[in-house]
Amino acid sequence: MMYSIKLTDVSKKYRIGKSSLNLRSIFRRKNIATKFHWAVKNINFGLQAGESMGIIGPNGAGKTTILKLLSKVTFPTSGQIEMNGRFSALIELGAGFHPELSGRENVFLNGTILGMRKAEIQKRFDDIVQFAGIEKFIDTPVKRYSSGMYARLGFSVAAHVDPQILLVDEVLAVGDMAFQKKCYERMQQLIQNGTTLIFVSHNMRAIQKVCERSMVLYRGEIAFEGSSADATAEYSNILRKAAADFQDVSSEDISEGIGQQIMTHEAVIEKIEILKQNNEATNTFPSGENAIVRAKINFYKDAPAPVIACSIRHPDGQVVYDFTTEWAGIQTPDFSAFTSAIIDFPLQLNLSAGSYQLGVNLAYKDLSKYYDRIDRGLDFVVVSSSGARGFADLHAGFSVSKITENKTN
Repeated sequence: MMYSIKLTDVSKKYRIGKSSLNLRSIFRRKNIATKFHWAVKNINFGLQAGESMGIIGPNGAGKTTILKLLSKVTFPTSGQIEMNGRFSALIELGAGFHPELSGRENVFLNGTILGMRKAEIQKRFDDIVQFAGIEKFIDTPVKRYSSGMYARLGFSVAAHVDPQILLVDEVLAVGDMAFQKKCYERMQQLIQNGTTLIFVSHNMRAIQKVCERSMVLYRGEIAFEGSSADATAEYSNILRKAAADFQDVSSEDISEGIGQQIMTHEAVIEKIEILKQNNEATNTFPSGENAIVRAKINFYKDAPAPVIACSIRHPDGQVVYDFTTEWAGIQTPDFSAFTSAIIDFPLQLNLSAGSYQLGVNLAYKDLSKYYDRIDRGLDFVVVSSSGARGFADLHAGFSVSKITENKTN
C-alpha cells in the first residue's frame, strides 16, 4: 500500500528552559537534571492520495508540531516520517514571504521555495492573484499587508502549486468569511483531484466539511481517531475527562491542559434524559411532540446564578437548536455547595425525521469557563410521516384556491 503520508511511532521532545549558549554553560549544566517536554508522543497514522485528515485539540496539544514535523521545519526525536510527493504548507502567517518585497515578487519567491519553476509560476500567476483578491496591492511591499492579506496570498500560492500533499494550519482564521469559504471549496477540489490534505483548525464545522476523518490530540497523544463528526463530538468528552483528571491542580495548570474550553467540575452533570410529557424516558419521538430534557446536577462548590444550556445537534455536527438561560434573559438561582438539582427544559420537537444528539452544559455566570459540558449526552430519534426534509418540520399544509375560467369577449 502506497502512502502519501505515513507516521510511525513519531515523538518530539523539547528542552524546557534556556539553551546552552557556550561551553562554559554546558559544563555548568552537566550535573543538573534537564527537563523535557514531549510535544507529541507515539503518533501513528497514514494517508493515501486523495484522503484528508483533520487534527483538532486544545491549545498545546501538539497540532502545529505535527505540521512542522511533516513540513521538515523540525525533525522527530524518534520514529519515522514518510512523505511521497510534492508538498505545500501554510502553517505560519507570512512564512516564506520577504517583508521588503512586493506581493508579485513574493509569489515568485514563495513558488520557487515550494518547488515550482519560473515558467510554472508565470503560468499560474494570474490565477494566484485573482484567487487572493489583492490585485490592487500586488506591487505593494507585503510588510504593509494586513494579516488577512497575508493569509489570502499565502494560501493562494500554496493551493496553486498543484501539491500532492497540502498542510494547512489555523492561519485561515484571520481571513473574512467569504475568503474562508473559497479556501474550503478549493481544498475540497484539490482532494477530489488526488491531493492528500492535513487540516488543523478549531473550526469544527470547517473540519467536518473538508475532512472525512479526524483525530483528536490531547497532551501530545492521539486521544481519538475516526469520522470527523465522531471526532468533534468526542472532543468535548475528552476535555470533560481531562477536567476530572485535573481537579486537584491549579486553574493555571488546567488552562494549559485543556485550553479554550476549561471545565472546573465544581459542578458536574451527573445524568441527562429526554422524557415524554408523562415523564416516561424514551429515545423515539413523533415529530412535533412535547418533550422534557432533564439534567441532574451535583454542586460541589457554591455556583451563583450559573448559565445553563441545552443543545441539539445533527450527527454531522451541525447545531440544530441551541438554548441558553443567558440568551433567554432567565435569571437562574444561586446553588449552594454539596447540593443537587434537577433542571428541566420543556420543548417541542418540531424536527424532521432523523437521529439527533442532545447536549447540556453549565457555565459560570460571567461565561469565563464551564463547570461542566456534555455535547453528546444521548442520542434520540424523531419519526415523521409528513415526508419533510431538512432539520425543522414546519408542518406545511397544501390547498388550492377555487379555479375560475377567464371569459373574454
